[in-house]
Amino acid sequence: MNNGAAGLRSWFENYLAAFNRADFPAFGDYYDPDIIFHGQAARLVGRDAVLAFYHEVHSHLQERIELLGFVGAPDGSRIAAELHTTLLALRDWPDMPTGAMRAGDARMRVSFAMYDIADGRFTRIRTARFSPPDGQAA
Repeated sequence: MNNGAAGLRSWFENYLAAFNRADFPAFGDYYDPDIIFHGQAARLVGRDAVLAFYHEVHSHLQERIELLGFVGAPDGSRIAAELHTTLLALRDWPDMPTGAMRAGDARMRVSFAMYDIADGRFTRIRTARFSPPDGQAA
């Protein structure tokens, strides 16, 4: 990871690009082996658990994340991001953790996410939804 705010943002944008193209080896490399993940749909510990969760998600949904806002700690230890997520259901998922979706359904949300970083990897990710739960624009 490059030093400085611009380098941290570029590093993070590369993570989002890998995530958006479902490049599991590339975005998985951003996770510390013992990462703690607190998302809207799951609370997970460990890189393997996070990747297994996203394999399940991507078997049902196409997920795209757009960076709306970014603040990086000068020492590179934290990122705060405002994210716009679009979910498109590829098939029915009646027991989806954040609410059932049917094939073809789309859901959008805005979230705030905090990323703790050590040795060039996320050690903890925490997210909170900002937009209304029904997916209306915020």
